[in-house]
Amino acid sequence: MAAELPRNGLVFALGLDGRGGATPIQTAERPDGGPLWLHLDRSDPEVQRWIAADGDVPPAVARALLEEDTRPRCVVRPDGVLLILRGINFDPAAEHEETIAVRLWVTADRVLSLRRYRIMAVTDLREALERGEGPRTVSDLVLRIVERLTARMAPEIDEMEETLDEMEVASLGDSSEVNRGQLSEVRRRALILHRYLFPQRDALVEFRRNAGERLADLDPLDFQETIDRVTRLVEDLDALRSRAAIVEDGIAIKVAERMNRNMYWLSIVATIFMPIGFITGLLGVNVGGIPGSEQPWAFAGLVAILGILIGVEVWIMRRMRLI
Repeated sequence: MAAELPRNGLVFALGLDGRGGATPIQTAERPDGGPLWLHLDRSDPEVQRWIAADGDVPPAVARALLEEDTRPRCVVRPDGVLLILRGINFDPAAEHEETIAVRLWVTADRVLSLRRYRIMAVTDLREALERGEGPRTVSDLVLRIVERLTARMAPEIDEMEETLDEMEVASLGDSSEVNRGQLSEVRRRALILHRYLFPQRDALVEFRRNAGERLADLDPLDFQETIDRVTRLVEDLDALRSRAAIVEDGIAIKVAERMNRNMYWLSIVATIFMPIGFITGLLGVNVGGIPGSEQPWAFAGLVAILGILIGVEVWIMRRMRLI
């Protein structure tokens, strides 16, 4: 086992005291065999070499911990449990990322966690340990990480629901008041979160079902409660996506109806003025023999005739119930 910790890329290394607190450690093992939590930056080359050399991390697991693109999953092995989770990005340094991954290699006495960007759920747990209110065991640590990831997702989903509620109310009135770009953004974010949260639920179910053999103190009931919260978030995202699609379809229908109504009235106006335009165009040609060109009353007479023609056209359209 590689006892020395990497100098670069080590975010923190803590030894849990079993009472809710922790102390910093300098090596990857404890003489008393107490639980450890090592949190590393996987993008650092020294960390990558250290994980490859760590005898407690099988090569296949090391590759999974360091790969670039991951989806939530749980792999239970005889020597430990690989758990890859996703959380919402709150790190300004990762603006291009909607979600960020935390990768865990869990054994009976150690949790090795890796990240690329800062994960607020991990920061919360570290602060809780500093106050003496943190996890006491390895399984409790994993449970707390999952709980904090889930807890930080809930307000974001609630905010999207509130935004969609406002859009639904606005769409019932003047649909032009709905920000369609904002609606598309809600649909996009809901799709991305659902893409990762759905397999995350399955990964947690697998962890609860099979990790108990590796973690003797794992409480299935507490873990099931967290799984139920994740399930509710998945269901909320499903409903959010459906509602957003309905609102967008409703807006599209209203816009199409408005365009059709405008085109209808433009057609009516064009129909009324088409004969008038033909007559005035015919009388406006610059050739001899135009009727009334020598009479002072000819213009007034033409206007009267055109007015009568418009009246006749409107009467015919009303009889045909076109207007």
